[in-house]
Amino acid sequence: MKFLTRTSWISTAIPATPWLIMTPLLRRFWSSVMIVAVDPEGSILAEPDELNRTDKTQYEVEGIGYDFIPTVLDRSLVDKWYKSKDDESFAMARMLVRDEGLLCGGSSGTAMVAAVKFAKELKEGQRCVVILPDSIRNYMSKFLSDKWMFQKGFLRVEDIMVNKPWWWNLKLQSLNLCAPLTVLPTVTCQKTIKILKEKGFDQAPVVDEAGLILGMVTLGNMLASVLAGKVKPSDPVSKVLYKQFKQIRLTDNMGRLSRILEIDHFALVVHEQIQYLTDGSSTLKQMVFGVVTAIDLLNFVTAREKRERSMSESTDEY
Repeated sequence: MKFLTRTSWISTAIPATPWLIMTPLLRRFWSSVMIVAVDPEGSILAEPDELNRTDKTQYEVEGIGYDFIPTVLDRSLVDKWYKSKDDESFAMARMLVRDEGLLCGGSSGTAMVAAVKFAKELKEGQRCVVILPDSIRNYMSKFLSDKWMFQKGFLRVEDIMVNKPWWWNLKLQSLNLCAPLTVLPTVTCQKTIKILKEKGFDQAPVVDEAGLILGMVTLGNMLASVLAGKVKPSDPVSKVLYKQFKQIRLTDNMGRLSRILEIDHFALVVHEQIQYLTDGSSTLKQMVFGVVTAIDLLNFVTAREKRERSMSESTDEY
C-alpha cells in the first residue's frame, strides 16, 4: 500500500471523541500525519495559551469550545491549533449547504474554515481530511435564517433585501417621535403603572438623575411581577427593570427598525452625547430620545400612502 508523505486531519476540539479514537489509529499507518484542531474565539482550549487571549467572552457557534479544560480532551494529540470567528464559521457553513449540498451545522463551518487556511500551507502530494462533526437538524431557525443572522450582526440589511420598500432607507428622524415619558428608578411600581395607564403607554425608559439609561419598565412585566408576589406595589421600579431591549439611533434607517420590530415589541431610540469633564477628558453618554413601536412605523407608512391615494383621486376628478 502506498501512503502519502503527509496527511492533515482537521476537526473542532469538541466533540473530542472522533479524533481521540482515530488519531492513534491514523498514526499507526501515517507516522507523519498532522492533527489540526480549531477552537472558537472566547474559548480557552487552544494551545499555546496566547492564542486564547481576547476580549470576547461568548460565541454563537454551538457544540464547540469551553471555558474550562475537559478531562477527556487530550491536547497533546494536537499538532497545530487555529482560532475561529463566528462570522466566518457561519458564512462557510451556509456556503457548504448552498453550494455543496452538505447539510451541516455551524461547527462544521468552523472546521472547514480552518481547513481552507491550513490547505494553503500544504505541498504537492499532501492531503487534508476534515471532520464535519454535526448536522443541520438543530439549526433550522438559527444560522440558516437570514433574520437570525441579521439580528446577530452577521448579515447586513443589504445582504438580505433585494427589492426594498420606499421607506426602507429613510432615517428614523422622519418619524417625528414625541418626547419620551421617563421615570426615575425610585418611583414605585404602583405609581408607574398609574402613569402609564393615564398616558396610554405600555413601556417607559428608566433613567437616573442625569438622564442616563438604566433600563426599561413595561406595564405587562410590572403587573405580572406584582400579581405573582415577586414585588410589592410600593417597591421601586428598579426591582423590575427590563434590560433585554434593542437600541436604535436616529441615524439608523427604518429598514433596520422594521427588522427589530419583527421580534421585539419596541425599540429604544438613543442619542449619543459627548460630555467633557473638568480635567479635559471626554465621555460618551447615551440619552433617551424616544420609544418607537410597530404602530409608529405603520402609521408613518400608511399616512403617506393615504395622502398619495387622496391626491390621485383628486387629480382623477379634474
